[in-house]
This record gives sequence, structure tokens and C-alpha cells, in this order.
Amino acid sequence: MFLGWKDQKNKMGLVGSIVKKGFLGLAAVAAINSAYIVDQNEQAVVRQFGGKPVKVIVNPPDGADSGLVERLTEKYASEGVSISKGAGLRFKVPFIQGVINYDRRLLRWNGFPEQVPTKDKRYIWVDATARWYIEDPLLFLRTTATEEQAHARLDDNLDNMVRTEITRRDLIEVVRTDNRTMQVAEEELRETTNMGIVNEGRQKIVKDITDKAIDVCRQYGIGIHREGVLLKGLTYVPEVKTAVEQRMISERLRIAKKYISEGEGAYASITGDKNRIVDSINSAAYRTAQEIKGTADGRVTRIKSVFDRDPDFYGFTRRLELYRNSVNADTKMIIGTDNPLFGQLKGRNPSP
Repeated sequence: MFLGWKDQKNKMGLVGSIVKKGFLGLAAVAAINSAYIVDQNEQAVVRQFGGKPVKVIVNPPDGADSGLVERLTEKYASEGVSISKGAGLRFKVPFIQGVINYDRRLLRWNGFPEQVPTKDKRYIWVDATARWYIEDPLLFLRTTATEEQAHARLDDNLDNMVRTEITRRDLIEVVRTDNRTMQVAEEELRETTNMGIVNEGRQKIVKDITDKAIDVCRQYGIGIHREGVLLKGLTYVPEVKTAVEQRMISERLRIAKKYISEGEGAYASITGDKNRIVDSINSAAYRTAQEIKGTADGRVTRIKSVFDRDPDFYGFTRRLELYRNSVNADTKMIIGTDNPLFGQLKGRNPSP
């Protein structure tokens, strides 16, 4: 009887110990389940059974809306959802509330490169990109839920916006930002840069796309970074590229022909001046030659007339001239008695 009661007491103590440990374990699990951490790269939504949201922890990246917390607080005040900001250790009701975490970093969206016609019927390949982030985690959860779905919505909306804004403008508006004077290697090439007047420019197009993207994406809880939607690639389609190249070739051929024509004109002018100068020189030379020839002919005629009248006198004068040209102040001439000149000096008639 006594032993049975003791055994019963021991059993009751064992059961109490097990229950006590169970309560302690349950309390520990509840304590663990009530705490959660929002990482520096995360933001979160806390929901109760049935999916009712009770708390949103936002952690916006740099460049996000500075008044985001105030705007979301006012937006969800009627639903009783509290809004807080920042990462760290937080608490919830264990087993009843759950946490859904989302990335708070800037994510990259790349559009599909596609062929788009401009207003002036020029086809170009357009490649756009943008950085986006989850601005309103609760709205994102309700409308999109996953990043894959977010990319699908961005593809549908941003690609369409880019296409619409480009088709409303001429090509010059898409490729240029303003009417600044373009630098050219030769001034004659400036005509090739006259593609038209830029009224808005590429920056205005990007701003319009970005403004519309911000408004549309906000209904999905998505924010577009302040850099906006960028046109990272603009390429002519082959047909337009060929037409542009042909236009450039024809412009440069026209300029080349202009240079050739100017060169040929300068060559003709220089050649004409040269021919005139050569003709003038030849004419003067011919006139001088004729004058010299006439003078020589006259002299020959006079000498011949003298020779015909007195051959001995002509021979005598020729010998004197020969001696005069042969002798100078430093030269002595020895003349023999049989020399004709000696005879002439003595007054005798020399033999020829």
C-alpha cells in the first residue's frame, strides 16, 4: 500500500517534470518564433492568419523617395498597418504572424532590343535599360509577389513606353540632345551635319519615358531609380544604315569633285601664266637672236667688202689683230728677219 503510493507519487512527479519541460520548450520555441531579423539588404511584410497585413518594414535604397515612410503610413492608416523603416531585430506574435522578405537593393531591368520606326519613317534598333526597386512591399506583394512577375510587368510597360515615345519623334530628336555645332574635319563637311533642328532632344524623351514609367510602376509597388529609363543602344537597321552610308559617300564625292574642279581651274590658270611667260621669253630671245644675227651679217658684209677691195690690207690687219690678241704686257715677242711682220715694220712689202 505504501509502496504503491510512493510509486504513484514518483509517476506524478515525472509527469509534472515532463509537462514543465514541455512548457519551457514551448516557451523557447515561441520566443524564437516571435523574433525575426530584417537584413540590411531586405525589407519585409508581416501578415497574420488569413493574409491580413499588420506591419511593413521598408528599407529604401539611395535615390528612393525621401518621403516614402510618411506616404505609406498615410496610405495604410485606414487598414491598421504600421510602417517602420530600417533593418535589425524585430518581434511578432509567434505562430500567428508570418514574415515575407523582399530585396531592397536596386535591380536591373533590360528591355528587349527591338526595331522601332521614328516619326520620319527611319527604322532603328532600340535597347533600353533601367534600375528599379521594391518601393511599397505590401502593394508589391498584392499585385506582383515575385521578382519574375515584376520583370514581366516592366517588360510590358517600359518597352511599350519606349516604343511610343520614339515613334512620336523624328530620328534627329532621338540621336541628339541639342543644337550645338558639331565638329567637322573640313568646313565643307558641315553640310552633312544639317539633319534638322532639335526641338526636344534625347534628354526630353528619356525624361518623358521615366515620368510615365514612375507613374505606371507605382501601382505595382515598384519604384524607378532617379537615373531613369536609359536608351543604352540606338542602331540603324541595315536598310537605313545603307542609306545613311550612301548619303555620306555622295556628300564626300560631291566635295571631292569640288576640290578636283578647283584644282583643275588652278592648274589651267598656272599653265596659262607659264605659257605666257615662256612665249614672252621665247619672243624676246628670238628678237635678240635676230638682232645679233643682223649685226653679225652686217659686219660680215662690211669685212667682205673690204677684203674684196684690198686683200693685202685685210691680211695685214688680221695679222695685227692676231698679234695684239696673242701678246700682253708680260709677253715678249721675238720676230725673225724673215717674218712678214718685220718686213712690214721695215716698210717692205711682205709676202702674204
